[in-house]
Amino acid sequence: MSKTITMDELLESSEVKQLKTGDVVEGVITGIKKQEIWVDLGANGVGVVLRREISGAQKLELNAKINVSVLEPELEDGYVLLSMRRAAKDRGWDELKRLQEAQEIIDIYPYDANRGGLLIEAEGIRGFLPVSQLAAGHYPRVSGADKDEILQKLNSLTNKPIKVRVLDVSKKDNKLIVSEKEAVRDELQNRFAKLKIGDSV
Repeated sequence: MSKTITMDELLESSEVKQLKTGDVVEGVITGIKKQEIWVDLGANGVGVVLRREISGAQKLELNAKINVSVLEPELEDGYVLLSMRRAAKDRGWDELKRLQEAQEIIDIYPYDANRGGLLIEAEGIRGFLPVSQLAAGHYPRVSGADKDEILQKLNSLTNKPIKVRVLDVSKKDNKLIVSEKEAVRDELQNRFAKLKIGDSV
């Protein structure tokens, strides 16, 4: 007579690792709705990422592979509660430190503005691009330093790509400052290096 195998024994004997809070796993986007996205986790079932846990740094497309962090391994309805933001944050600080040290230039898309500058997100970490670090082409030159006009000009830069370099990053202080001025400086130097006397530009 064959021995009856329980579900727990089956899970233990298989290669499927039971999910724990804090695990970072890869999944495939199967549904995009206004308040959530649905993710196929393969043998680990189906997960849901609520709006507040969606990272603005990554474009959301059906069938795209994404890394997600497990917030709750099993909700009442059997789904896994996931976070893109936390998964990105876990890796984000290390990557930003690497970018700073390598002095690499990256594209960011500011999501909001205030009178001091632009609010940005890079590698899942929220940061700031101060007005003083904007390149000449984006600097809001306003007669009489009208604060409302400055804000209006800064708002016109939101959701548009801006090339920046990481100026300051600290996980401990939860601080990320980027600079467009630093990114453009190299470009200008490269352009000048290629110029010869007599060139038309």
